[in-house]
Amino acid sequence: MKRHAYTRSVLLLAGTLLLGGCAAVNDVTMRAFATSAPALAVVGERVLTGDIVLYTDRSGKLQLRSEAEPALSCMGALRYTATSSGTVNLSCSDGRQAQLPFTALGKTSGHGGTAGGPISFTYGLAPESARAWLTPPPGKRLVVSGDALRLE
Repeated sequence: MKRHAYTRSVLLLAGTLLLGGCAAVNDVTMRAFATSAPALAVVGERVLTGDIVLYTDRSGKLQLRSEAEPALSCMGALRYTATSSGTVNLSCSDGRQAQLPFTALGKTSGHGGTAGGPISFTYGLAPESARAWLTPPPGKRLVVSGDALRLE
């Protein structure tokens, strides 16, 4: 009877280690096959730049920061909910939080935000192309300046 309990304990421990090892291998594999792309956003009256990392499981991470205001940054988790669309849960250091819909334009490009609202973003697009998808605040316009965007 004691031998059976010992064998069962060993099997449970081995199973736990095996499953834990599979999860670690999955995480490493996802990071190895991840794709990174530049990201641009308009948050309120600020232009933010950063990048997005897209994983093979149709999720991703969006990171943005303001060049003009280094204390302002935003981070978000992206998840596809359909073939070419999904949501980003965005949180910014100024307290803004939003769940933003997005539409993929290609495997590593897309756009999203609130309809005509205070937050819009693009990923995988050059500033000139991104400008068409970003919504500036009322009375302002987006201007391409070299390889960046600014509000005027």
